[in-house]
Amino acid sequence: LLSIMGGILTPSEGKVLFDGTEIYGLPEDRLSEYRAEKVGYVFQFASLLPVLTAKENLLLPTLFRGSRRGGEEKLAREYLEMVGLGAKVNAYPSQLSGGQQRRVAIARALMNEPEVVNGEKRITFVLVTHSSELAREAGRQIRMSQGRAEQLG
Repeated sequence: LLSIMGGILTPSEGKVLFDGTEIYGLPEDRLSEYRAEKVGYVFQFASLLPVLTAKENLLLPTLFRGSRRGGEEKLAREYLEMVGLGAKVNAYPSQLSGGQQRRVAIARALMNEPEVVNGEKRITFVLVTHSSELAREAGRQIRMSQGRAEQLG
């Protein structure tokens, strides 16, 4: 599901619409732009590059965007502050606990200010879980079974 939402895998049938646009009708360069600008991923494991500091790991997605907007370093510091890691800006992943690494990954997913992330800005968070207890905490639940989506509650 997440790979289809991110434009990585093509669905075997149906359409994937984002803001009214069928993403699988986009040319490859526009699909890459969609992934870079509209979707942020937070994986189960932090997937930080060990040779980069926390701040440098946050700046990585901005490199794939192509043009720089300016202020990326300031934004990286703000997001690290937001997740409680302002004092760890120059720490390497090996100097962080597992929980701190995941918080860096969350901040990294927000760096390009995507509209969808696996507050003040309009952001949709998509959480994929097998835990019914955790799913009940979500404002909206959709169950996937054999490729079909069913809205709950």
